[in-house]
Amino acid sequence: MNRTTFARAAAVLVMVTMLALSALPVPVVASEATGPEETAEPEPVEPLAPAPPTEPVEPDTVEPDTVEPDTAAPDDSVEPIEPVAPVAPPQPPAPPPGPPGATFTPVIRIDVVRDLVFPIVGTTRYWSGFGDCRDRCTREHHGVDIMTYDWKGLPVVAAHSGTVTKITDDEGNAGCSIRIRSRDRWETRYLHLNNDTPGTDSAGYDCVAPGIEVGTRVAAGQLIGWIGDSGNSEKTQPHLHFELRNRSGYPIDPYKSLRKADMVTYEWLSTDIAAASILLSQANQADGASYVFVVTREDFPKIVVSEIMASILQAPLIVIDRENPQPALDEISRLNPSRILVLTNDKPTWLMERMVDMAMMVETAAVPGPPLKPINRFYLELDMPEVEPKMPDRFATIITGRVDRIWRSRQDEYSTFIEKHRSVVLIDTRWAKRNIGQKSKNSPGRHADKDLLWWNTGDGWIPTMTLHQIPDPGFAYLTERQATPWNLAFLGSLAETPPMPVWKG
Repeated sequence: MNRTTFARAAAVLVMVTMLALSALPVPVVASEATGPEETAEPEPVEPLAPAPPTEPVEPDTVEPDTVEPDTAAPDDSVEPIEPVAPVAPPQPPAPPPGPPGATFTPVIRIDVVRDLVFPIVGTTRYWSGFGDCRDRCTREHHGVDIMTYDWKGLPVVAAHSGTVTKITDDEGNAGCSIRIRSRDRWETRYLHLNNDTPGTDSAGYDCVAPGIEVGTRVAAGQLIGWIGDSGNSEKTQPHLHFELRNRSGYPIDPYKSLRKADMVTYEWLSTDIAAASILLSQANQADGASYVFVVTREDFPKIVVSEIMASILQAPLIVIDRENPQPALDEISRLNPSRILVLTNDKPTWLMERMVDMAMMVETAAVPGPPLKPINRFYLELDMPEVEPKMPDRFATIITGRVDRIWRSRQDEYSTFIEKHRSVVLIDTRWAKRNIGQKSKNSPGRHADKDLLWWNTGDGWIPTMTLHQIPDPGFAYLTERQATPWNLAFLGSLAETPPMPVWKG
């Protein structure tokens, strides 16, 4: 019992005693004189004196187990202030623990997202495999494997602009590979590229695209190779091992960058240019047109002469097949133009007679041809070195829509493309329509015959038995919104590269 409890008990005892004394009866004393009986007045009772203070009881000498000595400082005391230790600089995150049984130290994960172009044109699937075990957990996987559903030959493009720093041809685990370093010294690596002869699993084919060598400057989206299974992936499904490394050469997980990457997207139009022109007109000129250009099938190739300048027409273009002109004439009638301009170097009487009643004005004009360069006689007397002529484009590209709305930052790439490659620009005041042709991001399908070579064309995927049977690809098609630097870089390099089929690995 402590002092406080003892004092409270003593106070209660005093109060009980006082109450008990005040309840006792007071005795009455009779007087000795005769006479009437008088009641004696009670004697005054003196109040009880307060109880003397009790002596404090010494507490027990045995302290309870739960009571700890009071070490708090008195209220008027001042605790000493300890000096503050300096704050240590932040340390990089520790590497994650390796898988059970791993004999390597995992790399530190750095979360970085880069602006990239997706490195494959076609149907793909991939997941975040960065850091997985390889070779019985003796090494770590420092990239992402992009699968192509067993298809070889799909185009591989540069994920960013830069300089080619290294090329390997069937060397070690990487097999055929390319490294590209950007201006800010970030690097992308492309492993297991194809080096097999198309249609086989036997090496003997150039593993990089023509013109790609160490020191070459490449643009984002430019064709650099094809999907294969070279190196240590010879016994696995065809895929691309893609790596991203920072300025110090440290591997970075590229999964998030790939998820946000820009895709190379375009379409193939039919190899029948007459049918393709009608399809474009129906998609982009649904409400008719006041002005229409008309050209025959025979004269159309003159409009897309390679390495001159693009034919830029501010109206829809209809191509007429002389053997079957009715579909084109029906489309011109639907457009209901007030003026028709026929591009021809001949006198197409048969055509003029058919269109004389279709518009208020029907005119003819010469097909635009290549400009003639002036001849300098001084140079004719010199021995000029022979220059190997550049391979003409395999196909022409048609760009339609509001090309005046192409971003100013992309105008240089657009102008360079239409000057160097076979192209036709159809300017319109409305946005061009998409999804009217064969999409670039597809594949022959899982049920396609694996023993054949497959070619992506405007008429769909066409199979052949040998490399000597190469079908016409048709015409590449871009809307003004698809005229991006990476799409133009890809189509420009694809047009200058020999055709490549796809086949099952």
